[in-house]
Amino acid sequence: MTEPILSVRDLRVDFPTDDGVVSAVRGVSFDLHRGEVLGIVGESGCGKSVTNMAIMGLLPKTARVSGSVRLGDDELVGRYPAEMRPVRGRRISMIFQDPMTSLNPVYSVGWQLVEAVRAHNDVSKDEARKRAVDLLALVGIPNPADRYSSYPHEFSGGMRQRVMIAMAIANDPEILIADEPTTALDVTVQAQILETLQRIRQETGTAIIFITHDLGVLAGMADRLLVMYAGKVVESGAIEEVYDNPLMPYTIGLLGAIPGEQSHGRRLNQIKGAPPSLMRIPAGCLFAPRCPLANDLCRSTAPVEVAASDAHGVSCHRVDQVRDASDRRALFGSMGGD
Repeated sequence: MTEPILSVRDLRVDFPTDDGVVSAVRGVSFDLHRGEVLGIVGESGCGKSVTNMAIMGLLPKTARVSGSVRLGDDELVGRYPAEMRPVRGRRISMIFQDPMTSLNPVYSVGWQLVEAVRAHNDVSKDEARKRAVDLLALVGIPNPADRYSSYPHEFSGGMRQRVMIAMAIANDPEILIADEPTTALDVTVQAQILETLQRIRQETGTAIIFITHDLGVLAGMADRLLVMYAGKVVESGAIEEVYDNPLMPYTIGLLGAIPGEQSHGRRLNQIKGAPPSLMRIPAGCLFAPRCPLANDLCRSTAPVEVAASDAHGVSCHRVDQVRDASDRRALFGSMGGD
C-alpha cells in the first residue's frame, strides 16, 4: 500500500457553549489514499461534516481542534486561516450540499469559475475562461460555451451541483470532499451526480471523501467506509466487507433501513430513539440505549476498536453475539437485550 495522501489521527473537536462543552468529534482516525473513495455515513449530528470542516480549517474560531491532520508531509491542525488559504481549493476542495447557497446569485457561473481558477493560478482571463468552459464540459453541462454566461437561478438543482463540482476540481485538487452532494435531488439526478464524481476520480486520480447519511448511495461508489455515531467511528473497513458482514448493531440498523429485494413486502427496520447529547456524555457505549443487544457491560464501559479482520474494525462488546446471529437484520425487530 502506498503512503496515504491524508492521515487523520485522534481528531477531536469541542465547541464551548454557555451550557457546557459539546464534544462533536471524539478521536476520529483514518487514512485516505490517492484515487480512493472513502465513504463516511451516520445520522445527522454524528460528526461527519464537522470532521471534514476541521480538515478544511473552516470551523469557527471558538472551536477547539486537537489531534493530527497530515496532508502529505504538512500538518494542518493549528494553522492560521491565512496559512490554510493556499491549501483550500488548491490541494483540498469541498462540494457543499446546497449549491444555491454556495453560488453567488449575482454573478454568472462562468465568472465564478474563472475566479476559482485565477485564485490559485497565474493565468490570463482568456486562459481561465477556456479552463472554465472545459470544466463545464467535464461535469456534463450541455453547450458549455453558451451556459458559461448563465446565472445560478437559470440552472436546475442537478446542474447547479455539477457547477459546484466543476468549481471544486478547477485546480486539480488531491482530495475532494463531497458533503452530501445528492441531498434533495431526485433519484435520476442523484445517479448522474454520482456518475460524474466517479468519472472525475477515474480521469484525474483525485481521492474523494463522500459524506452521506444514506448507505445505499455508497454501494457502487466507495472503496472503504467509516460508520460514525455520536462523534466516533464505530465500524470501518472495505465497503464489501462492511456491507456483507456488518458487526456493529448500529451499522446493521442502517443497512436494514435500506429498501431492497429482501425487504419486499416487509416493514423496513428502524432504530428507535435518538442519539445522545454530546454535551454530557454518559459512561459506556453511547449506542447502548438504542441497541437490541445491550447488556450491563455495554452500559457501563465504553468499547474499544477490535480488528474483525485486516480490513475491518468495529467498536462493540457484542461482536461475537452479532457474528453468531442467524439473521442480523432481524435484530431490530425487538429491542430486548440481556
